[in-house]
Amino acid sequence: MDGFRCLNLACPAYGQLGLGNIGLRKWYDTRSGRRRLLRCATCGREFSELKGTALWNTRLPHERAADIMEHVTRGNSFKETAELTHTHRTTVSRLVCIAGEHAQRVHDHHAQDLRVTSLQADERHGFVGRKDQPCWEATVIDPRSKFLVQNALGARTTDLAVRLLFGARFRLHDPHGVVLFTDGWLPYDSLFPQVFGRPYQPKRHGRRGRFPRLQYRIPRTSGHVRIIKTYHGKRVTDIRIERAAGSQRRIDQELEALGYTTPNTSAVERHNGTARRMNPHQVRKSLAFARLPHVRQTVSDLVNAVYNYCRVHRSLRVKLDEPVGRRQYAQRTPAMAIGIADAVWSMLRLLRTVVLPTPCRS
Repeated sequence: MDGFRCLNLACPAYGQLGLGNIGLRKWYDTRSGRRRLLRCATCGREFSELKGTALWNTRLPHERAADIMEHVTRGNSFKETAELTHTHRTTVSRLVCIAGEHAQRVHDHHAQDLRVTSLQADERHGFVGRKDQPCWEATVIDPRSKFLVQNALGARTTDLAVRLLFGARFRLHDPHGVVLFTDGWLPYDSLFPQVFGRPYQPKRHGRRGRFPRLQYRIPRTSGHVRIIKTYHGKRVTDIRIERAAGSQRRIDQELEALGYTTPNTSAVERHNGTARRMNPHQVRKSLAFARLPHVRQTVSDLVNAVYNYCRVHRSLRVKLDEPVGRRQYAQRTPAMAIGIADAVWSMLRLLRTVVLPTPCRS
C-alpha cells in the first residue's frame, strides 16, 4: 500500500508516502467493480481508494465515465454525449461538473513553479445564460511549450484581466523575467507593472502627510509588447506593434529564442481555435449552450486540463535517437514539454489522480 496516503487533515501522517501506515481493511463490491477500503494505522480513519478523485462515489463504470469525458471534450453537447453513451443527460452534466472541479484542482496542484520566459494572452467571446449575457474566456499560454498556464471567465472588464494575470503570476518561478505579448486591450497595459514589476515605496517629502502611493519598477529582464489590430468590420486592416514596457534588448532576445521575426500572439490564437473545437459551449454554429455559469466554468476547466495533460501536440514532438519500428518521433503533451509530466495521461489517469489539499467531495 505504498502508493496510498492518508487523506485525514488532522492526521500527523497526512499526505505522506512510504510510511507504511496505510493497510487494507477489506474489499467491497460496487457497480463499477471491486474496490479497496483502506485504513490509516496512525489516526484509524478508513477511506476508499478512490477518495479524493473525480470517480469517488460514482456509480457508473469508470470506463464509461471516461468515455463521457472524451465525448464532451471533443466538442459534443451534453445531449449528444448522452445519446452516444446511453446515459441520461443530467447524469452527463453532473459527472462533467465533478470532473471539471477535479481537473482544476489537479491543475492547481501541478502547475506551480513554472519556468517560463514568455507568455501570450488573448480572449475568446462566448455566452452564458442568454445571448445578451456575454462570457469571455481569457487565457495565458506559454508559446514555447504550448502549456495553458491560466484561464479566467467573465465579462470583459478589468476584473477579468486582474484574475488572469495575477493567477498566472502566482504559478511562475520567476515572474520578473517574463516577456508578455498581448493584444491592444488596455487593462493589460495598466496592470503589467503591478503584476510583473517590483514594488517600491517612494520617500515622503517632509514629516507630515501621507506617504506616496506604492510605485512599481519594470525590471530589465521583463517586457510587454502590444499587438494592436485595426478592424474594418470583421477584417483586419492594420497591425501596429508597440513596446509598452521593458527594454527592447530583452524583447529581441526572447523573439530570437522563440524563433519569431516579429512580435505576435500566434500560439494563443491557434489555441483559441483548438479550444473552440474541444469545448461544446464555444463551438461555432452549435446547439450546445451553457445555461449556468458554474457549468460553463467547469466544462472549461475540464477542457483545459485535457488539453494540457491528455492531448498530444504535433509541434512538440521530438525525434527519437533510435527509431522504434516505423516510429521516428516521440509525441508529447504541453505538460510534458514544460516538465511537469513524464507521459501522456489517459482520461482515466486524470480522473483517478488524487488531489490532497481539497478532495473532490467530502
